[in-house]
Amino acid sequence: MHHGTEFRLLGPVGIWRGELGLGPTAAQQRSVLAMLLLEPGRVVPVDRLVMAVWGEDPPGSARNAVQVQISKLRRILAPLPDTELTTSAQGYCLAVDHVRVDLHRFRELVREARTVGDGPAGELLRAALQLWRGPALADVTGGWLTETVGAGLEEERRAAMEECAAIDLRSGRHQEAVAVLSPLVAEHPLRERSVGLLMEALNRSGRRADALALFRGTRQRYVDELGIEPGDDLQRLHRRVLDAPAAPPAQAAPPAQAASPEQPVQPASPVPPAPPVPPTILEQADADRLASAPEDPSPARPQPSPQPSSPPAEVAVPQQLPADVVHFTGRERELAGLDALLRPALGARDGQARTAALISVIAGSGGLGKTTLAVHWAHRVRDRFPDGQLYVNLRGFGPTGSAMTPSEAVRGFLDAFQVPAHRIPATVEAQTALYRSLLTGRRVLILLDNARDADQVRPLLPGSPGCLVLLTSRNELTGLVVAEQAQPLPLDLLDRAEARGLLARRLGAERVAAEPEAVEDVITVCAGLPLALAIVAARAATHPRFSLAALARELHDARGSLDAFDGGDATTDVRAVFSWSYHTLGTDAARLFRLLGVHPGPDISAVAAASLVALPVPQARRLLIQLTRAHLLTERSPGQYALHDLLRAYATELAEAYDSEADRRAALHRTLDHYLHTAVAAGRVFTPQRTPLTLPAAQPGVSTEPFADYGEALTWFTVGHPVLVAAQQQAAESGFEPHAWQLAWSLAEFLDQLGHWHDQGVVHTVALDAAQRTDNLTGQAHAHHGLGLADLRMARYDRARDHLMCALDLHGRTDNAAGQALIHVALNLAGERQGRHEEGLYHAQRTLELYREVGQRSGEAYALNNVGWAYAMVGQYQQTLIHCEKALRMLREAHDGRGASAAWDSLGYAHHRLGDHEQAIVCFRNAVELRRERGERVRAAETTYRLGSAQLAAGDVPGARDTWQEALTMFDALGHPDADRVREELGRLG
Repeated sequence: MHHGTEFRLLGPVGIWRGELGLGPTAAQQRSVLAMLLLEPGRVVPVDRLVMAVWGEDPPGSARNAVQVQISKLRRILAPLPDTELTTSAQGYCLAVDHVRVDLHRFRELVREARTVGDGPAGELLRAALQLWRGPALADVTGGWLTETVGAGLEEERRAAMEECAAIDLRSGRHQEAVAVLSPLVAEHPLRERSVGLLMEALNRSGRRADALALFRGTRQRYVDELGIEPGDDLQRLHRRVLDAPAAPPAQAAPPAQAASPEQPVQPASPVPPAPPVPPTILEQADADRLASAPEDPSPARPQPSPQPSSPPAEVAVPQQLPADVVHFTGRERELAGLDALLRPALGARDGQARTAALISVIAGSGGLGKTTLAVHWAHRVRDRFPDGQLYVNLRGFGPTGSAMTPSEAVRGFLDAFQVPAHRIPATVEAQTALYRSLLTGRRVLILLDNARDADQVRPLLPGSPGCLVLLTSRNELTGLVVAEQAQPLPLDLLDRAEARGLLARRLGAERVAAEPEAVEDVITVCAGLPLALAIVAARAATHPRFSLAALARELHDARGSLDAFDGGDATTDVRAVFSWSYHTLGTDAARLFRLLGVHPGPDISAVAAASLVALPVPQARRLLIQLTRAHLLTERSPGQYALHDLLRAYATELAEAYDSEADRRAALHRTLDHYLHTAVAAGRVFTPQRTPLTLPAAQPGVSTEPFADYGEALTWFTVGHPVLVAAQQQAAESGFEPHAWQLAWSLAEFLDQLGHWHDQGVVHTVALDAAQRTDNLTGQAHAHHGLGLADLRMARYDRARDHLMCALDLHGRTDNAAGQALIHVALNLAGERQGRHEEGLYHAQRTLELYREVGQRSGEAYALNNVGWAYAMVGQYQQTLIHCEKALRMLREAHDGRGASAAWDSLGYAHHRLGDHEQAIVCFRNAVELRRERGERVRAAETTYRLGSAQLAAGDVPGARDTWQEALTMFDALGHPDADRVREELGRLG
């Protein structure tokens, strides 16, 4: 024995060195140890340990009690070499070599015996059976372990005893077979395979009378206890024993002489050669079935089956579907997708007969109603499958974490077809073959519910067409989609209309219609999760006097917690349902899921996830894919992942339970650094003329994204701006004030150019508060600037001027000349909007002076254009052409499309006012083209309007009408204050 220490489950549970027991002495500790040893090297969730000790009704202190037992086990295990009991967020793991655990040695010996000939197989099976020292898990606490796990282990022992006895019979060791089988039959007198083997062994041992007596006693038990006769195989064996002449008592085989390679062994005395050992009646029954099977079961080329030696037993028609849901509603798209399966499933496709069963996988996260949908649809189409409907819960995800083995499922299906026990082969492979044989030529609907993975499912798939397999799983089962061409049917959250329909079906249309606002609140808080909606509906139905508004307030009061979504048992508790998926994750994936509760949301990219958990980007991407396949995340768009609000609440709970406050804060710090440093990098490409902020170095483990051009930067801002807004808010709330105002600064140009003025106001209000809390004058100046721009765009000019003057003063106090220049740009625009054009010209000229003072050439080019535009506002159009043509040359040399578009726009306006309308149209078209290419929605709309004005002046009324209509559409989409003016001018055109 390795290190002289072994772990025992096959009998009393414990740790032994030789015959010296090392413990544990307490029954609860033995239960915990047993659960850990059932899967050594794998994490066992705390919930499963609680179930092992207390069953379905644990006390409130159960988790703490498990921790106490774990601590005591650690003290016992500590001195043992190569043995480690570790703790993780998911539970506990006992790392120990499988060979040191008797159960796993037993299984390995049995597996090996099934791969070799009878001689060595018998020795291996006997060695395996010698490991048993009593009933499995003999002294654990409670009844759950022995009734569930222990019963399965005992069945493994009985199957091994029968296999060993069958080998003994085939090898002529009849007395050994009798010795093995007698106690087994005494313990299980109605186990037909054991009884048949023992009858055979007694008869071949010359004990014909005992064999017949055994049959009579067994038959009487069947009649008395079950009210039926023994199976056909046992009765045929009885007739064969009756008809055959009595066999002589078995003789021990004489000892053989040693043989040399050249000389075969000679018998000690001349004896006639022994006749071949006949097969047992059970082996003969299997041979009969094989002989009667068609060589090619394909319906494309039917073959006549040979006549069986005896009439085949009538196969039952199983009807195993669970009850349908009374108030099923919605899911019309998914039901239509399932209905579409029937056309290729039950007929020809492309003119060719189908040669394989059709498979559909309904996949989605916990609580989405996968089983409900599958069962409902199965009931709708059950008449299309006249040979039966099979159903099994594979327990891939559940409170015990103990997934059903394929062999259990196959055996259950054989029972559903009422295959007599004595006809069921001993090996899993043979049972699977028999199951598939029963399905051949039949039309059966097979609903495999709650599958863990593809390996669990594959043995249950039919081998021929005619059947349809409907699978539900929290995993995507991509392997089945690829290899078996299963049809995926991803299930998502209910939309608002479907959620409303669910509540109406359960509560009544009148009650729902009476409180529409409360209903909408409930739908929002439940995030469209059917299980959550059903729990709330059940509470409302149970308390008809409660208003829906009161229930909605309850949910809001519990926002951020799952306490309001407990339906009374594990299967209707949202927290428990989510936990079954979480506990299947590996360590790194589980940590990422927990820390997603720290992330501000709503979406996250692989680079952001890498920063969150301080891992390389490729590894983070793999973890995101794992979470997506487990349906704990959704890939809403390529590379962007999200989780709904209830899953986010669950992740937050887990993070607070398993990750220290320091770890959570470090993760948030890395996340904010990622968004800030990436936003500043994108800003350098998006607005290269802008002086970037100087940032402190990012935290270790932070990854950022590179940007090759303006298009990449614009795409990143467009996709990520909701996340950036949420991150900025979280930074302010979590004490990261510098991140709060710096993120607002990094967003300002994008929000302004694309017309997100409301967000502009929100983020800079937060930024101003954060900067004031830390007395940061630079942050306050940038925040006032952003607020001024937002008010300016929304025509709140007095408020805008107040903010801009505050910003100008703060930049002056910090000697930031470039910052002052930017404020003068905004004041120039304010003067234009308010008709104060001389004031606007002053601010434009002051901008040019400041940029020249600091030697910022890009700023100087922009300022030249602004000065030219300001001259146009006071009617000096030649000065406009001089300044703007110079600006255009500088900007084109710098390949600055944004600035060049502004210069073209200014030149177009000047030419238009000078009466050169054709040249104006050319300039405006150049400006519009550049601004559309860059996604500058606001400026593109403004220039489009001016283009229409030039067309009208040039006499192109239809062209002007079309262009102004286009501008109006853009202004309306932006909520731009100029929309009404354009609408009036279009009205005057007629």
